[in-house]
Amino acid sequence: MANYNVQISNGQGSAVMQSGNYAVSATANGYDGTTLSPTTYTASTESGTGSFTLSAAGVLTLIFNETGAQGGAPITSGSVVMTDQTGTVEYGTPREINAVGVATFETLPYNAEIPYLLYFKQLSTDGTHIIYSGVIPVGMGLSAQTEYIQNIPITAEQTFSLNDQNYGFPISTATLQFTAE
Repeated sequence: MANYNVQISNGQGSAVMQSGNYAVSATANGYDGTTLSPTTYTASTESGTGSFTLSAAGVLTLIFNETGAQGGAPITSGSVVMTDQTGTVEYGTPREINAVGVATFETLPYNAEIPYLLYFKQLSTDGTHIIYSGVIPVGMGLSAQTEYIQNIPITAEQTFSLNDQNYGFPISTATLQFTAE
């Protein structure tokens, strides 16, 4: 009986094989080969199919805050999910954004040479910030990676009047200064 190496591209591959029982192993950048399931395959004299799974080993920490950089005021709740490039197909379970703005995705693929391009979409926020409007692309090149995503505070136009306190007529020229507390 022969040994076979099947090249997988976009999750698919094929080979003409002799019938028999085979032990199966896998090698894929950013994946843990010991998580392959199943680890055996029986080829018959007729065409067959096999379906295997492999778990990735990367961890992505998404930090949602007002600056999109380290140190910004955090978004205090919400959720985010992995999607396709368009943001319409969701993969896996949405992750909660915790009180300090952090959402963590574990078991993601990564590759230092050619980073895996993954996409995420923010589903909700804490109610005082605007949800990130697009798809969030992440090039997963490290086994542990952190990305910052900006959520802008909700703003609305404010209209003011300034009147004379004693007689009530409008003050024709003045400037009001507002200082955040």
